[in-house]
Amino acid sequence: MVDFLNRNKYLIALIGVINFLLTPIHTSISDVYPAHTVVINYTIVILVSSLIASNTKTRTRSYILGFLALIFIWLEFTYPNSKTITVMRLVTSFLLFLYFCALLLKQLRMMKEIDLQFILGPILGFIYLGIIGGILFEITHFIDPSSFHLRGNYSGYIFYYFSFISITTVGYGDVTPLTPQSQAITLVMNIIGQFYLAIVIAVFVGKYINVKS
Repeated sequence: MVDFLNRNKYLIALIGVINFLLTPIHTSISDVYPAHTVVINYTIVILVSSLIASNTKTRTRSYILGFLALIFIWLEFTYPNSKTITVMRLVTSFLLFLYFCALLLKQLRMMKEIDLQFILGPILGFIYLGIIGGILFEITHFIDPSSFHLRGNYSGYIFYYFSFISITTVGYGDVTPLTPQSQAITLVMNIIGQFYLAIVIAVFVGKYINVKS
């Protein structure tokens, strides 16, 4: 079982984060209360992402950060009006996914063979980047609720949606950053998203050439 998890850790983590991104679909077809679905999917993301830790040291760090994030996620569900718990949930979640992203990029840099793991890893990293951006946008909105103009009904998911359309530079216009702070973060996410794709493609091609030669 342990060997299976190690060989398929990126695939399992990728399925977990994609499941999180599909949360609105789950809430629309399930009888489960929407808040329950969000919390459960967020918990799954943290648990499966912890699999990418490759040694005792990194695994311990991911477990500690993950445990703290989960505590505040579940506490926020119990006490939704507590600003302190919301702040702690945002901070611990940001640090956790930033750590996952850094850990993943370090592992990909050390890979010498191009296999399924090497292909799935960058995809997972890109989704982590989008989640990190979503947390940053949520923090910005928490500090200043006038930071964004949102069309339609408001939900916390909108910031993750906006993060992904920002790093892919799609820009549908249904979410608009209004303050200099939100515009600055949007600009940074646009730049990081494009550089991430360029660097990953360059590394992939470089390793492919090395393997062939």
